[in-house]
Amino acid sequence: MLSIARSRTFWLAVFVSVVIAGVPAQFGGLASAGTVDIYSTAGSGSNSVNGTNISLAATVSPAWAIPGSSDYGWISYDATGCNTYVVATGLCTPGAANPVATTVSDAPTAIFYQTFTVTDASDSGTVNVWADDTASVYLDSGMVTTGDGSSGTLEWLANPVLGTNCAGAPIGCLMGMDAPISLNLTTGTYTMVVDAYQLVGGSPFGVMYGGTLTGAGPESVPEPASCMLMGLGLAGLATLLRRQRA
Repeated sequence: MLSIARSRTFWLAVFVSVVIAGVPAQFGGLASAGTVDIYSTAGSGSNSVNGTNISLAATVSPAWAIPGSSDYGWISYDATGCNTYVVATGLCTPGAANPVATTVSDAPTAIFYQTFTVTDASDSGTVNVWADDTASVYLDSGMVTTGDGSSGTLEWLANPVLGTNCAGAPIGCLMGMDAPISLNLTTGTYTMVVDAYQLVGGSPFGVMYGGTLTGAGPESVPEPASCMLMGLGLAGLATLLRRQRA
């Protein structure tokens, strides 16, 4: 037969266990923030030309001073980068895959789509976008399958003024010529739309983007069952403490 002291210790342990079981995982800072990676890779996203994005890692133009990273890099719909790289001159020679010239007033050379889903109540971060020669960036809710890329919210307008190798200001292809697209999004599915323009015919063409959105995790709203467990445990603890004092 349990002694009174041991009985109280036993019931104290039971009530504490019930309270702990009723605490939602979100309380106490236990919920980890979700992350959403928005990277230009051959294995993600699509385009308006043939739907399949390829990596330009093997044919990156030497004019593209941004090497990307292990997570993202330059992409296109075909081998539109540096078709033949001449070491002696440090230049690319044009090839059949390089597109003809257009303007930012005409249809884009290619439109690139990157769809992602935010599961947290709020995610925020910055996606950096480069292009040769330039690009406009939009954000749509839901998947974009048709259209000219002009739907959605305009995040950055293409720069029609050429510099040395591409647009002379963001969005361009050189160091510091990227556009930092700041996003603060709620739960839902979104598509980043990149309208890319080749302003000089026969030269390298492609886009690159990379960034991560982070959030504070899901809302800390306890379920009814958790509330009941916490209530029972707290009531039991209160009763036990009253009896000890008596």
